[in-house]
Amino acid sequence: MQVDTGRFPLNGDWWYRPGPVEERFLQEDWGGPSEAQGWQLVHLPHDMTEMPLNGFDERRLAKKGCYVRDIATEGRADSQLSCAFLEFDGVAVSCRVWVNGRPATIHRGPYTPFSVRLDSAEDEKVRVLVEVDSAEDPEIPPFGGVVDYLVFGGIYRGVWLRHCGRAWIDDAWCLPRPAHEKDTWEAPVHVTIAAIEGRAAELQALHVVVRLFDSGGDHETALAEASVSASQEVSLLLALASPRLWDIDAPYLYRLSITLEDAAGRILDTVEKRIGFRTAVFTPQGFFLNGRRVFLRGLNRHQEFPWSGYAMGPDAQRCDAQLLKRELGLTMVRTSHYPQSPHFLDACDELGLLVFEEIPGWQHVGDAAWQEQSLRDLQAMIRRDRSHPSIVLWGVRINESQDNHEFYRKTNELARTLDPDRQTAGVRYIRKSELLEDVYTFNDFSFDGDTGPLTAEPGRVRHKSSPLIANPSRVLPSGPAPYLITEHSGHMFPTKRFDQEERLAAHALRHARILDAAMGDQRIAGCLGWCAFDYHTHKDFGSGDRICYHGVMDMFRIPKYAAWVYASQVEPRERIVLEPASRFAKGERDAARVLPIYVFTNCDAVDFYRGSRLVGRFFPDRRHFPNLPHPPVVIDDVIGQLIDDEGWPARDAALFSRLAGKALAHGPSRLSPTEQIQMGLFMLRRRLSMRDIEVLVMRYGMGWGARDETVRLVGIVDGKEVIERRFGADSAARRLVLEPDLLVLDTSSDEEWSSTRIVVRAVDQYGNTAPFVFEPVHIELEGPARLLGPQWISLQSGAAAFWIAAGRNEGRVCIRAGVPRFEEPAQVDIEVIQRSYERHEPGN
Repeated sequence: MQVDTGRFPLNGDWWYRPGPVEERFLQEDWGGPSEAQGWQLVHLPHDMTEMPLNGFDERRLAKKGCYVRDIATEGRADSQLSCAFLEFDGVAVSCRVWVNGRPATIHRGPYTPFSVRLDSAEDEKVRVLVEVDSAEDPEIPPFGGVVDYLVFGGIYRGVWLRHCGRAWIDDAWCLPRPAHEKDTWEAPVHVTIAAIEGRAAELQALHVVVRLFDSGGDHETALAEASVSASQEVSLLLALASPRLWDIDAPYLYRLSITLEDAAGRILDTVEKRIGFRTAVFTPQGFFLNGRRVFLRGLNRHQEFPWSGYAMGPDAQRCDAQLLKRELGLTMVRTSHYPQSPHFLDACDELGLLVFEEIPGWQHVGDAAWQEQSLRDLQAMIRRDRSHPSIVLWGVRINESQDNHEFYRKTNELARTLDPDRQTAGVRYIRKSELLEDVYTFNDFSFDGDTGPLTAEPGRVRHKSSPLIANPSRVLPSGPAPYLITEHSGHMFPTKRFDQEERLAAHALRHARILDAAMGDQRIAGCLGWCAFDYHTHKDFGSGDRICYHGVMDMFRIPKYAAWVYASQVEPRERIVLEPASRFAKGERDAARVLPIYVFTNCDAVDFYRGSRLVGRFFPDRRHFPNLPHPPVVIDDVIGQLIDDEGWPARDAALFSRLAGKALAHGPSRLSPTEQIQMGLFMLRRRLSMRDIEVLVMRYGMGWGARDETVRLVGIVDGKEVIERRFGADSAARRLVLEPDLLVLDTSSDEEWSSTRIVVRAVDQYGNTAPFVFEPVHIELEGPARLLGPQWISLQSGAAAFWIAAGRNEGRVCIRAGVPRFEEPAQVDIEVIQRSYERHEPGN
């Protein structure tokens, strides 16, 4: 008889009811959940408490809820030959599970997977009941102290039904490495076999077959076999000559298939992994990927979303990875401060985005029991993720905790036992901290000065006592060691996307300056900013509305100016970036100053036009940003060639433009004594009064009364115009637009629900976001999808976003969004395609 094996998604047809488990739910004669009893049908992932965007009491998150799912078992193979597991990717914070009314397991911790055996009772139908407790248990990391983020309760990741034989593959992983022979690599595949209790003695003649396929899965490139017995660990070695390497620019993935057979040749279990051939080493001279030094330019990511908390399906997780890699041009992301979605990590593998993954926690280290739980979290994280080529560093220390020699000796020892080839790190903010890990990872908040960078000379830090970054030799406990900056900025300069332009630009310049300083020190492997997205937090942190506005993007993944600092560092052949840190309004900045204008771009130069006339060509500021691949372009003159209308000699025209530009940037009082004398002599030569000077500055500098307010920025690469952006001081909101990340959603009855983000923007006549529109937007949906969150949302500085989730049925979804000021609503259509059923094997 053939054994029925495979891994199947099981996310549809769950029932949810708020409140703790009741005794009647566990009785054999309970009729099951129904709407009449207060149950609702849900599709996983699911969040138990839909919280408002801000201004809420986080204590509302502490609650219990129950989930029930009936699983049909008719038609399964002989129970003597097979068994089944229910695998949970993530439940927050802790849970109890019953199978047919009998206790099955207790799991503690919101971020690690666990499984439940279903075949202990020979029933035709299996009923699974899960009681979730989302309270912040002080005995479970990251809790016990204050925590600068929130954990949202529910079965918030996917659930799988796994069928296998009476013996199965309990664990399998592979991390290839170069062999001693030139151009030859070896891929050691480590496999652990488990069996039904009491049956191991009968299963002594098992066979493991390992096959390696190319990325398309058509061509077998290597094969290895071994005889094993139940409850045994075995390592098989695959050899491959000149494999295609996994790299950040070309992330080539091989498919690894591992099959377990019994003596009769029946397949008992099959596991598949995707692996990459690469080397990744941190040294005191930097980080090296495949022997090439790569500076790690990155950000930290929290995994939460507005209204849905942690409960977001695979599409949103993948879109986050694509945004970080493709839109922001990052080379690394840190999963702060916990293991994140398998879908996110899969996407990092596919995109070539390097990952620093760390155990759950925030500053607090608890008692011995708490530490044992943390060690279990670490073990589960590494066992789950150690085949991912994107992961290059294990975080084995609680974020920003104090030294704890015995605890961190154990975490390092455990990580090196489970994965001897990957380096360890521990994030701290302490200088001269004990280094038990391989890499000293440091949250560097040295820079606390220069609160008004737009009022200083471009690129200059006013407070010399506040360095941009710390000197590694003054941070490391002794001697050179691999060194990575894991946080900077963040709480030092919280910035809302709806803040005044000067603060948004100052926020961006902090990131640019610190990134430039880090890139200029060869001892620093990389620099990860805090953080990618704004996030929810406790009352002890943030801006009082339960949000930390620390991201380079807001919670909707809409960029602030700081995002363009990172995006502009990619090469022009990959993507052209041209983003000014200005709205080009005439009174937005203090004292109506309009200069300087920082343009974050990877162009060689920027031509600046006002109306139809060229002001001048401006170049990257390599003087103040010598280490960035693409420094910002600083426009420090809005008059330029326009003053030629006065017919002055070139010397006088250049002098007036330069001095007027400085006055427009910093105020007339900032002119030096020498510059004041120069202006006085110029006025004598031209027979001009102070009133005349003011009129000239208003006419050519401020453009008061101008009929054509158009500002054009034209990017130049290799001497050619490659991109153009238009703006204007006469900007006025004209219409709403909807911009979905995805136009087609795949769905099936038991997959995690498919979703897409839809950005809604009020745009002006130039196609730019109208930044001062804060009106409510009404959202309507027609078709096989549902809205995640409320029907009414408010624009924030002209933009917001919402997510929709596809249902089971295929068809067209029409989304409309409207505000009273616009006659016509914005509309976009999304196609939902019913996907044919596919069998799933475990990923990485």
